[in-house]
Amino acid sequence: MNQLNSFAYECVDHYGRFDKLDDFYSLSVSDLPDFVKHEFAALIIRSDEAYACEATGPDNKHWDNKMLPALTSYLANSTDKDEAIEFTSTWRDCVADYLTDKMQELIDDALNDFNSDNGYNHEPSYYYGVPAHGPI
Repeated sequence: MNQLNSFAYECVDHYGRFDKLDDFYSLSVSDLPDFVKHEFAALIIRSDEAYACEATGPDNKHWDNKMLPALTSYLANSTDKDEAIEFTSTWRDCVADYLTDKMQELIDDALNDFNSDNGYNHEPSYYYGVPAHGPI
């Protein structure tokens, strides 16, 4: 878990944005480059077998319409380099998408640590999409 927390903290350090109005750093998974999301997903599934099984199987919402078709197409043409590229790309993107909520959870924890470490103690206006102080 320390490796995951360290990776999330590094993401915040490299990609976090300082909000002058709220006086703290923030970061959404959607702001990360794809290659970072892919590496993050790989770390998550390496660290937790349950996530690995869910993200690469029928629990993933992309299983029926993207992942399984890409797998069967690749297996039918396993020597075709284009099929290999398409399979890898599809699975990498679908697994990363499945793990977005877990990535955001880790980033939110890292944001709290990062902001605290840098003297930005705050209560964000929005936390997990819910206003902290009621309706604005």
